[in-house]
Amino acid sequence: MVISVEFFVAPDDVTAARMGPRFRGHGLPSVEFEGFFPDEAVLEWESLFTGEPIGLIPQGEPRMVVPIANDGFGVFEVGAALRALLAGACARRLGEIADGWAALESRADDEVSSEAAMGILKSVGALAREAVRTGQGLYCWYFAP
Repeated sequence: MVISVEFFVAPDDVTAARMGPRFRGHGLPSVEFEGFFPDEAVLEWESLFTGEPIGLIPQGEPRMVVPIANDGFGVFEVGAALRALLAGACARRLGEIADGWAALESRADDEVSSEAAMGILKSVGALAREAVRTGQGLYCWYFAP
């Protein structure tokens, strides 16, 4: 199963809810990936940044804008705490998080290498900085048929 993922910056939930695989080239700042479940990844990233177990991350994170339905499509907003952590992280810190994320047992099925994880986190970190700079949200859609 190929999982299509796009993180993007959007001004609001209404705009974010319109995004998806049929609306690529929408003109919003974005990065595309494949091969991992981003709703799980953002919880793992936050846990690695904070040292808190995933179970202690506030309920409702990430916040679903378009809940996953039978079609395998969903949109969520990255929480403000993680958005700030990603935006403020230096390359060295992102590298530490990437190595930790790639090493998690849950990553075995997703096959995300340390190198790929670093590319993902650097790209999403740049989007987080843009979201913070412009006062917008950091969102993600994914399609897992």
